[in-house]
Amino acid sequence: MKNRFCFLARPSLLLLAFLAAIPAFAQSARPGLGPIPHASGTTFRAWAPFASSAEVSGEFNEWGRTPLVRDASNGTWSIDVPAARAGQRYKYVFNGYIWKRDPRARHVTHSNGDSVIYDPAAFDWGDDSFRMPERNDLVLYQLHVGTFSGKNPPATFDDAIAHLDHLRELGFTAIQLMPVNEFPGGLSWGYNPCDLFAIETDYGGPDAFKRFVRAAHARGLAVFVDVVHNHYGPTDLDLWQFDGWSENGLGGIFFYNDGRAHTPWGSTRPDFGRPEVRAFVRDQIFMFADEYRVDGFRWDSVYHLIRTEQGPNGPGIEMLREINRELAETRPALVRTAEDHAFDHDMGFDGQWDVGHRWALYQQIATAWDHERNMYILAGTLSDWAGFQRVVFTEAHDYVATMNDNRSRVPTMIHPEDPESLWARKRALLGAAVVLTTPGIPMVFQGQEMHETQSFHDDTPLRWNRTNSHAGIVRAYADLIHLRRNRDGSTPGLQGAGVGVHQIDNDNKVVAYVRWDQGGQTDDVLVVANFSAVDFDQNDYVVRFPSAGTWIRRFNGDSKTYGGDFGGIGSDSIEAAGDPPAAAVAMGKYSLQIFSKPTP
Repeated sequence: MKNRFCFLARPSLLLLAFLAAIPAFAQSARPGLGPIPHASGTTFRAWAPFASSAEVSGEFNEWGRTPLVRDASNGTWSIDVPAARAGQRYKYVFNGYIWKRDPRARHVTHSNGDSVIYDPAAFDWGDDSFRMPERNDLVLYQLHVGTFSGKNPPATFDDAIAHLDHLRELGFTAIQLMPVNEFPGGLSWGYNPCDLFAIETDYGGPDAFKRFVRAAHARGLAVFVDVVHNHYGPTDLDLWQFDGWSENGLGGIFFYNDGRAHTPWGSTRPDFGRPEVRAFVRDQIFMFADEYRVDGFRWDSVYHLIRTEQGPNGPGIEMLREINRELAETRPALVRTAEDHAFDHDMGFDGQWDVGHRWALYQQIATAWDHERNMYILAGTLSDWAGFQRVVFTEAHDYVATMNDNRSRVPTMIHPEDPESLWARKRALLGAAVVLTTPGIPMVFQGQEMHETQSFHDDTPLRWNRTNSHAGIVRAYADLIHLRRNRDGSTPGLQGAGVGVHQIDNDNKVVAYVRWDQGGQTDDVLVVANFSAVDFDQNDYVVRFPSAGTWIRRFNGDSKTYGGDFGGIGSDSIEAAGDPPAAAVAMGKYSLQIFSKPTP
């Protein structure tokens, strides 16, 4: 035994020569995290500071194991693999037995599958030279890729492309996508992301998303994405205890491992105090901006980014400030919107969904009895927060879904027994008309323009046949959007932030307000809204006008063009006179009219 050990301790020259012929593994000199394909192979780099070993296994090594080399200074592991090419599947193996997808993989086979090497530079964008619309020209259309096209969910980005001309013809200028990152299964709203750099496989994956953005840009449509960083998963989540380390049975290096982890959706709040996690979030945002050429973001539930159950969360606030400031400096045209609490701190957001406006307006159109409608509340929704820092709407995903407090579409909430009734159609359209004449960025939810009455869910396809059966409502939305954007030059005031509510008649449930851009009576638009079941058709209801002279009616929510059973009440033009200028205005029940001076 002694002689044997002596032999092993002092290897022969032949053995030394054999060992020297084995290639030594070394860290990659290439920068970046995740899979980085290049002409001579692929670099893999993962952050796993508590792992004792790291390997990569995939199709390129016949699912053997190629060791990664640790960089002791920052807890990353890396290796260059010459045989690894785009399209090949792989996984990391930590500590010899923990198999994980790459957190930064742009493509996966599915939420429980493998990572796939993807070359972000390989896609052909063609002559994409899209320019972002100005803020005052934005009209958003929120859609859910899996249900939008009307096919059995989950439908794909390519399916959605077939309906982009519909949005362009109506006059929309931007698409607000519900989340598109990889989520468990094929049916989801997307607010449970499991792979933050990958695009949902059932939607078609990364190239399909790029085709969608390219097609939207070709039609003059910007594309905004909804990003979710207040929590991840909580299922199919390979980020969970990624390198084997955790505390208190919680998520490990990507997550808080104490009381700050808890959210209403699981104990998976990212640890924004770790520089590597902040970089992970930052790089995902810039991936969308640079590799997918998206034009804006809507951050989901900012409240749960900047607060935990233990109080204010300073690292979350600072992370948002850093990312938004970098975006503002380097990509100033890109829209940075929050769902909520955007302006609680200096975090660099330029917009927020105005949920208060939604609920206040919704109550005025959904309440069953006219005497319960309050025109002072309506007036407040118009003027309390005027400007392009708010997104206004009556329908959005959270507000028309059965799973949220048994909610449904606005027409169904107005008249549950008959959402196709005259009352439901007129009051739903009235709400949309107020949105499209309110200072802010208006938004419409998918199907709203065709009077969709089915509540939203990820297994309920949009019913496109309603563009025919409700063609009048579709036409009304198109007319409103074109006026909102001043496409024919007759309503420049609707593109401004100026608003003055000068007539509040709570007894008759009528409100009149002036919209302007430059002001000085040069571009005034007068909006008159009747929130009652009364037809004012006796030429005896007087409305104040901003100035004397002829005023042309540009929109009439009571037009028979929009509904065969609408009243068609009102005049094409009105002469305002007196001091202050006024005129009798005929109005149909639950309708809105838009007036402006004749164009030169």
